[in-house]
Amino acid sequence: STSGSQEVHADALGRIRVRFHFQHAAGGAAAQDSAWLRVAQRYAGPGVGSQFLPRIGQEVLVGFLEGDIDRPVVLGALYNGKGEAGVPATPGGTRAEADTGLYAQAGDGRPSAQGNLAGGHAPAWHGAGGGADNHRNATALWGVQSREWGGTGHSRLVFDDSDQQLRLQLATTQAATQLTLGHLIHQADNYRGSFRGEGFELRTDAWGAVRATAGLWLSSYARSSGPAGEATQPSALLSQLQTLGKTFSQAAGTHQTVTLAAHAGVGQPNHSHLIAEQAPLQALLTSVKTTVPGTAYAEAKGAAAERSARPGDDRVPHTGDALLGLAAPAGIGVVAGQGLSWSVGETLTLASGQGSEAAIAGDARLHSGQAIGVLAAAVDGGQTQANSLSLVSGEGALDVQAQSDEVRVQAKEGLKLVSANAEVELAAGKTLHLAVAGGASITIEGGNITFACPGTITVHASRKSFVGPVQQAYPLPQFPRSSCKSCILDAARQGTPGVLV
Repeated sequence: STSGSQEVHADALGRIRVRFHFQHAAGGAAAQDSAWLRVAQRYAGPGVGSQFLPRIGQEVLVGFLEGDIDRPVVLGALYNGKGEAGVPATPGGTRAEADTGLYAQAGDGRPSAQGNLAGGHAPAWHGAGGGADNHRNATALWGVQSREWGGTGHSRLVFDDSDQQLRLQLATTQAATQLTLGHLIHQADNYRGSFRGEGFELRTDAWGAVRATAGLWLSSYARSSGPAGEATQPSALLSQLQTLGKTFSQAAGTHQTVTLAAHAGVGQPNHSHLIAEQAPLQALLTSVKTTVPGTAYAEAKGAAAERSARPGDDRVPHTGDALLGLAAPAGIGVVAGQGLSWSVGETLTLASGQGSEAAIAGDARLHSGQAIGVLAAAVDGGQTQANSLSLVSGEGALDVQAQSDEVRVQAKEGLKLVSANAEVELAAGKTLHLAVAGGASITIEGGNITFACPGTITVHASRKSFVGPVQQAYPLPQFPRSSCKSCILDAARQGTPGVLV
């Protein structure tokens, strides 16, 4: 009999002892057990096979090799219990309706009718019939269910063959961890509960991890056939990304602003950590388009480093590097209840074929260790905009500073400085110079004002007044010392995670 957590009585060879019915002792005499018996398995070999050992208290079926009583073998285990419901009492042999009241007490998270009215062991799934009063189980559940030593937990593999509701579940009560495929429902032991969805669910109340050291694709693109690593649609999107990056990087160079490192290269032209001879976008596309021999794993693993896109009937698509890819035809949503962090060691490229927006309820901050380039209207979009680039402060001041160099405001056409309700102030620590292409200028320097023109100076005023000298100091801003540029450059050279724009 079981004692505490002792559930199995077996030796190192997987043999067990049994007690035949004729060995049960009468009165207070000690019961006698058999010798060690081998247990027949569905599959047995040198270091391989299946292993199911009957536990203490279970009934087993014993056979004898060649009919020899001295050569017993355990052939299997038998159910011998009487369930709690479904079988009506028949006093005196009279007929009675099936008693299903106990079945009706089951729910999505509450089993019922799993015990035994008499000693013995009833099966985990017994199938009373369709309908809520019969556990919605017409004997459609098959599989294996174990039981925790000294406890009530279990692990199970369930095949549900209900018509049009096929389901496969691998589950354990440890942290409610389970993988369910097909028709998703709640299951409480024998009870088939309410509908939960179609497809698959992998869930746990503990922690989870998915690891693929050679690369992993998560895709919602439909593929009825083809290799598992096929990434035709993601490759097409990456090709569009590369074209978009090339177009706007060249436009940035034409308009004399910062080019895109993802297209031009990091640290040097056409260089990335992924592939030393290619810029990041091209390197990513090259890795995604890799194919490897499909004949042997070792050969395929060695060929992946070549990043060859060579076609062939014996080749299958797989990434050339350990990439993680997310691809979806309709869109990808990333939502966090609190923070969302992105950290990269080289480049971070965000691109869209149409619009991109960032709506921020609080503060928005953009910090760069090197340059920040902003370019608008780089290509003709076919739409007329009043302002191609708008920088607006709805409330409060708009502060633009160059703390270690000059600020340039340049325009091909007009340049307007307008104050609707106050002053326009221009101040300089040394010289304030206004000039036009014709040669006329006004220079304010130190305590002097110099008017210069190759033509005529015309003054229109109803009254002219020239008085003695007056000096009025104007407060100029005090800028902080520059940040540690060498620290930032060292971090960039060493590949320390950060975002370089």
